[in-house]
Amino acid sequence: RSSGRTVAIKTVLPELRDDLAFVEALAASVGALTELAHPNIARIHEVLDDEGAPAIVCEFVRGINLKERIKRIAPFTLSVAVDFAVAMCEALQHAHSVGIVHGDMRPQNVIISPEGLVKVTDFGIVRAIAASADASSRHIARAVYYQAPEAASKGLIVPATDLYALGVILFEMLTGALPYSGDSLVNVAMRHQNDPIPSARSLNPGVPRALDGIVMKAMQKHVERRYAAAGDMLADLRAVRDAFRFGRSLAWSPMEQSPAAVVQPATQPAPEATVSEPPRPAAPETPLKKSSKEVAPMPARRGDEDRIPWWLRFAIGAMIVVILMGTVFGAALWMATFTKPHSSTFPNLVGRSIREAEREADKLGVKLIQREEFNDRYEPGIVYRTDYEPGRQIRAGRSVIVWVSRGSRLVWVPDVTGSTADQAEAKLKEAGLVPGQVSRQYSDTVPYGTIISQNPRSGKRVDRDTPVALVISDGPENQSESEPSVSEDVDAEHVWSITHSVRRDGLGPRQVRIEYEDLQGSATAFDDVRSEGDTIRVQVTARGPTLIVRVYYSDDPIPVSERTHIWNSRR
Repeated sequence: RSSGRTVAIKTVLPELRDDLAFVEALAASVGALTELAHPNIARIHEVLDDEGAPAIVCEFVRGINLKERIKRIAPFTLSVAVDFAVAMCEALQHAHSVGIVHGDMRPQNVIISPEGLVKVTDFGIVRAIAASADASSRHIARAVYYQAPEAASKGLIVPATDLYALGVILFEMLTGALPYSGDSLVNVAMRHQNDPIPSARSLNPGVPRALDGIVMKAMQKHVERRYAAAGDMLADLRAVRDAFRFGRSLAWSPMEQSPAAVVQPATQPAPEATVSEPPRPAAPETPLKKSSKEVAPMPARRGDEDRIPWWLRFAIGAMIVVILMGTVFGAALWMATFTKPHSSTFPNLVGRSIREAEREADKLGVKLIQREEFNDRYEPGIVYRTDYEPGRQIRAGRSVIVWVSRGSRLVWVPDVTGSTADQAEAKLKEAGLVPGQVSRQYSDTVPYGTIISQNPRSGKRVDRDTPVALVISDGPENQSESEPSVSEDVDAEHVWSITHSVRRDGLGPRQVRIEYEDLQGSATAFDDVRSEGDTIRVQVTARGPTLIVRVYYSDDPIPVSERTHIWNSRR
């Protein structure tokens, strides 16, 4: 178009173009989205026709999605997490006010620009996804971690569904973890419906009570117990943001009352009516049995108290007061001594193994919360930081966060050429690497069963757990005319065919990503949702005699085994 602006164009996946239910529902949904105009919503400019399927022309937003930012630096500082949540809630409030529910709120659909501007994308297309079984199966693998119970069990999408997802996102920003995870998508969905709502403070003690309460209220299982509208949640988020700015108390919780001061009624309540006690019935007069001898009452001895000296009466009173005060003081001392938690000196855990640190913590009655991160200075399994200063007094029952080293992120690639396959595997594992794709090649000079070449080559620093591709010698070729060896020209260009069969493990659809590495670097060959048993076929052009292939299920690497086949034809 002639507007001169940079835009993003979103088109329907080729495999969904023939799904008429999806295409028609998508076309009906996106038409109303052009009316959404808010600084925190990625603007849709127009909807075009792309050979019968809608193509969405929308605002181009530079930056990374919030999920990627969470992976890199979560937990966020409290003020940043609240600012992002306020921006997302403002976007939802605007959309809800014009009758549009997002339905697919998750951090992958939130873009953060380099300047920190928040843009929510992909409003209103969840109903189109629900119209297609194929699209739904692809979508559930991404959305189940943020999906409200009513959406998963009944397919009900309402404004409160968006607020539930925002509560999950806020929890993830504050803790760096999801509130619910599991070994299958069904298990995750069931935990959203049945498990207690976890507290963000249990994973990050720095989260104030008010902010933890906002998460808890947004994530209530029943719609009627959540915030009634996005504006209500936004008011609480802004109250927390203002408290950070102006030093106000955050001891309140929206699960109990709002942060606004409680206003006393203008008029005093009417005094309660006094109920007079009915007169007691008079006791019946019982005739007294006259004794044979009447005893005359003894005359009162008036003035006995006058015979007790005043100073003695004062001393007795003072003694009673002293005894009472001593009793109270003793009880208070006993309570302070025997009922408060035991206090000890917190030791220095830095440099110790996590096992040693746990034993020390058990002695003190302290709970350790572990966070594992890469660290170039400390060996794997060694504590390198704590959030409690050594030498300070600490009471039993307190939680302390400890950071445990996963070792250096980068490791040196050893030279395994000339080794047997078993020797090469042992060397790679010792270096923090894993064997990758193994191929075989005839060789007149390298003995059978030994390594001819490797990729990455030795002396290079790579990420820990990087697969190293190996070429193993098959010895001399028996034929009289041997084909040229691929090792003759290490820079030769090859066309590689990769096929992968998705595991049948009962976990349902999952995000599958296939990456490869050649002499020019790393690239992604495939990244999409696939079901169990699906076969993925891709072709890539790469340089060099070997190709490293990595396969990931939902960002988790899996062994490249017999399920992945790789072959090449030299150009």
